[in-house]
Amino acid sequence: MSRTGLLWAAGAYLAGTIPSTWMVARAKRAKELISASRRSAGETDPHILMAKHLGVGWTALAATVDVLKGLVYVIAARQWGHLDNGWLALAGVLVVVGHSFPFYAQQMAGRGVAAAAGVYLALLPWEMVVAGVLIVIGGSIRATSLFTTLGMAAVPLVAALQGQPGQFLAMSTAVFAILMIRRLEGIGGVVRSGITPGRAVGYRCVFDSSSRPGSAHWWRSGEEDTPS
Repeated sequence: MSRTGLLWAAGAYLAGTIPSTWMVARAKRAKELISASRRSAGETDPHILMAKHLGVGWTALAATVDVLKGLVYVIAARQWGHLDNGWLALAGVLVVVGHSFPFYAQQMAGRGVAAAAGVYLALLPWEMVVAGVLIVIGGSIRATSLFTTLGMAAVPLVAALQGQPGQFLAMSTAVFAILMIRRLEGIGGVVRSGITPGRAVGYRCVFDSSSRPGSAHWWRSGEEDTPS
């Protein structure tokens, strides 16, 4: 086992935990934004909340930082750490884990999409282009969450068609699983509201929603904004 690889892997998790939304919220003294973040609710997205409280510009800044931390770290690991594909893939996964499940500032943690986009831009750029096109299409028809699911699910499929290394296929599959696990946080409350467990899981994993797509609650919730 490579000691260098382990160090870069540990650093990947720490890089992923950089809380861009929390830092922006603190810099702007947006106490309402921080208090509105309820990690236990599962579907509360910090980027969506930031757009509502601080506007699109600050949201774009935070999202850009989240993408860059994945992109820059993986490129640095490849160029300076001279890691092989296996260690690079592990670093990519851990950046997303850190972004979605940090050990601090958890109330402002994202869903992992932005960090994953940065990792993919470094290691699977064409696959990320396909995912990005799908997400843009979804945004244009107000179905961002559904098309984000489709886009991120397409990454390992396109990677396989492209003949990408097996390590990167495993990485993209693991990243998609992490995104789905992150969406399931707080699902107990959805089930307690009267929705069957199967439907609750389906709503969260496919539509990133706690209710039936097309319902009044779904449109009011603001979940059709770009996830983080």
